Order: sequence, then C-alpha cells, then structure tokens
Amino acid sequence: SHSMSRTTQTSSDHLSSSDRQSSKHKRSKERHGDHRTSEAEDTDLAPAMVKAQKLTSHDGRPRARDFDDVTQEFMATVIREYRARLCAQAPMPDHAQETLLLSASWARACQVTTINMTRTPELVTIRGSQVRGQLKTKLRPLVEAVYGFGSSQSKSALKKNRALAEDLKEGMNFAFKHMAAQEDGRRGFLKAPLIQKIINMMWFANKHDDGVSFADHFNPFPYPALALVLTAIECCIDEWATGTRMDIAFTIQEYRGMFESHLSCLQEFEEATKEFGVLPGICKKLYEAGRIHSGAAPLVVQSQSTVTARVIADAIKEHQEGSTTDDESE
Repeated sequence: SHSMSRTTQTSSDHLSSSDRQSSKHKRSKERHGDHRTSEAEDTDLAPAMVKAQKLTSHDGRPRARDFDDVTQEFMATVIREYRARLCAQAPMPDHAQETLLLSASWARACQVTTINMTRTPELVTIRGSQVRGQLKTKLRPLVEAVYGFGSSQSKSALKKNRALAEDLKEGMNFAFKHMAAQEDGRRGFLKAPLIQKIINMMWFANKHDDGVSFADHFNPFPYPALALVLTAIECCIDEWATGTRMDIAFTIQEYRGMFESHLSCLQEFEEATKEFGVLPGICKKLYEAGRIHSGAAPLVVQSQSTVTARVIADAIKEHQEGSTTDDESE
C-alpha cells in the first residue's frame, strides 16, 4: 500500500481523473470551506473534503471495496482506528459510545491521510459485531479443547459437560491458572494460559497486527479488552450448559450485562490490590507476551533528553563570565 501521508494536492490529483469529479470536488471544498479556521485558509493545509466516490452499485449494505482507491485508503485507516479504539475503550458500546469512537477514528484518519471524507458511519460501526464474532469463532475450539468438553452423546458425557460448565463459571474459576473446585485452592487469577493465547491470536497474530500498530491503545493491555475476552470465554462455556454444545450468538443484547460485570470486577480487583499494582502488572505482561508472539521488535523506551549536571555547571559559568557576547556576529 502506498504511503499514508499524502498532501491535499495529491489527493486532488487522484480525483481529477475527470472534470466532473474535480468540479464536484471543488464545489464540496467551497461548501465546506466556511468551517475552516483562517489559519488553515492561509496555508491551505486543511484536508480537502472528498465525497466518497462509489464505483459499483448493488443492493444491500455498502462495502469498502465498492469505492475508489482514495476512499478505500481512507476507509481502511478509519476502520483500523475504530477497531483499536473499540477494543481498548468500549467493546460493547451503546449508541453514544459508538458515536464517540467513530468521531475520534474519523478525526484521526483525516489527520493521517490528509483527506476528509463525508461520513459513512455504517461502513465503520459494523466492525464492532465483526470483532466480537471473530473473537468468539477463534475461542470456541480452544475452550472445548483446553477445558476438556466432550462431544460424545452418552448420558455420562452430557452430565460431565454440564457439571464442567457449572464448575468453570463458579467464581470465575475459568480465569485461574490453577483451577479448583474450592476457592482456596485456586491460584493465578487472570493467568489462565487461554487468556494469553486468545489475546495473541486476536491482536498479536503478526508484527503488523493491531496490538503492535496501536501500542498507545494496547500497552498495557486494556481492561475493557480483557473484560471482553473473559465474557467471550464465558459465552463459549455457556454453549455447553445443556451438555451438548448449542450455538449462542455473542451479541451485545445477550452479553453486555456480563461484560459490564467483568469490567467492574477488574476495576474492583485493581482497587483492592492497588498498593501492589497487581492488575497493571498482569496487563503489562499480557501486552509484552503478545508483542513477543507477534515477532515485533521489543518496544524501546525512548531515551530521555537530559542535561547533565556538568553541562548545567558549564552554562552557568559561561553566563557569569559574560561570554554571551558570542552571538553579536549575527
């Protein structure tokens, strides 16, 4: 894919393939021009407002591939920004949260691509249900294998599955590294290997994946995303509640209550262990292990610009000796 940073000028060039398009473009610039600040008018750095150019016409929901290159590049940027923000901030959003996520993602995409598109929210917000669906699809076989649900239809196998589903859900047993029937036997809360495994698959599959590209959102691993993972695991366990696996859709309608309960549980856990920084420590490790799994280079802490005591002492001495006369030559 060609470079994301493109000036307004080249985005106009892309669209000037026909006079009709360029005049449309100009009209839309004029129409939206009055929203600009006077500074932007002086420098003409404000992104050009572009109407999405649709290439193919069909019934049904618009798809990103129905649009021209400039639009597709812009939409790809918005969608990635939206997915990252959704997972990190509000993976089961209500309408107000969805609108905020969309606005922030749109603004960021305008900044990155220097194009400004007329809004087409439905192309973007549909990604929320896609993210949740992908997570559930990846988790389902893992939950079955890791916890040992069986597909046999014998009475004893069904009974075992039902009991297992109950045991796993009781007191969030499924989230412990060492599970036990009694709470006092459980160890390693939020350290169940399945949690790291699904985080790796979902956000750190390779070095260009969202967890790596959007380190500002995913480092440390965000509580809302962790609550989503816990909720999705629980949804997969719920499918075995009758003893035979039944499809249960991982929808906001069905699971927002459970998601919110997991999120507040994490917040209470953080508060109760605040003195020791337990949960931030767990989430930092989830991110770091994910990053290693992705094959991306470790995050280098930017070296801080520091002025040494020696430099400071010398500067004071020079100042006192009046050597500020050096710059008279300018």
